[in-house]
Amino acid sequence: MLLILFGVFLLAMVINVPIAFCLGMGVYVAMALTTNLPTTVISLKMFSMLNNFSLLAIPLFVLAGQLMNRSSITTRLLTLAKALIGHVKGGLAMANVLASMFFGGISGSSLADVASIGSMIMPEMKKEGYDENFTGAVTAASATLGGIIPPSISFVLYGTVAGTSVAALFLAGVIPGILLGIVQMVYCAFYARKHNQPITPRMPFKETLRILGTNVIPLGMPVIIVVGIYGGVFTATEAGVVSVIYALIVGTLIYRTINFKDILDSLIETALITAIPTLIIAFSGGFAFISSYDNVPLQFSRFISALTDNKIMILMLINVMLLIIGMFMDGAAVYPIVVPIFLPILMKLGISPVHFGVIIVLNLSIGLLTPPVGGTLYAACAVGRLNPIEVTKKMIPFILIGMGVLFLVTYVPWFAEYLPSLMKK
Repeated sequence: MLLILFGVFLLAMVINVPIAFCLGMGVYVAMALTTNLPTTVISLKMFSMLNNFSLLAIPLFVLAGQLMNRSSITTRLLTLAKALIGHVKGGLAMANVLASMFFGGISGSSLADVASIGSMIMPEMKKEGYDENFTGAVTAASATLGGIIPPSISFVLYGTVAGTSVAALFLAGVIPGILLGIVQMVYCAFYARKHNQPITPRMPFKETLRILGTNVIPLGMPVIIVVGIYGGVFTATEAGVVSVIYALIVGTLIYRTINFKDILDSLIETALITAIPTLIIAFSGGFAFISSYDNVPLQFSRFISALTDNKIMILMLINVMLLIIGMFMDGAAVYPIVVPIFLPILMKLGISPVHFGVIIVLNLSIGLLTPPVGGTLYAACAVGRLNPIEVTKKMIPFILIGMGVLFLVTYVPWFAEYLPSLMKK
């Protein structure tokens, strides 16, 4: 059954069918050809997957990001990042990373980060003498922080498939996301010293304070989300509602940079962005049913056990498999396929669903940087009109940094589980 499903899925991908329909076609054909069950079961499973309160967080956070982006927030965040660290060696590249950390806490989307931050800072970095391919690499690499630092659409997708608390996943992503951003900035400083990049003049202290005072308001949103979830004030989905309200207040009353047309455009864009992930989640219900019906998790568990029973080696093997899968598949399609198979194995080894959530999101974030499908890699190349092959060469250190953080989080659960454990207490 599973061979038919993946065969149809891959064939549909080859002929360029949208990924959601690839999964749906695979599920439908596999069930129709190998079982006597009515295909209406697929509709029931789709409804069951979509009948989930946590899924409302996806359009809400996307809408909040759209509203904030139309409120000149991106420009303000970049100005703030440059004011804080732009004057040190490699400061402009570091400001690129820091701005992505800020924006990631607002949009929850890596591709949105590239489109907004990248379109503004890449020309400026080139003007300051940075190698254009390095500029593309640091922009693409820092954009992946949007999928790790809360709010994260990736964590909502994983939490829905795994049946895990999205609030706990948001908190679990804070330390790994900040750690990855810091290490990226350290490398940017090293690169700037090695290539003798010029230093941007330091802003006067009064000007820095003025920029800090006028541009720090957008950062209130991720702080409210984390503190509100940590304090048990609201759930992750309710945090999405708070984010939308906060974005509306900032855009209409404080900065006064958005109008009714901007709000309408944001709603339309949100619908377009969230349509495909929602369909993928819906069809994942059918995939999960087929996997369970065909005993796929049990078969895969026996296969892994036949190779090794060492916990360290099993984690290493699963990480390698996820890295390879992430090179060829979009993250939204990976969660419904691999989570029902891998999660039961890891839970038997004592790996919590929250810990595995951070592991898989980090893996797929690295996949965004690697050909042939790397989403942020090609987005950055499109924004900067760069050659993907040349940018990939400059990307290698950032990929290694991501793998280093992944290794640390995989084998030291504290990085992923410390904040969620505090929430439980």
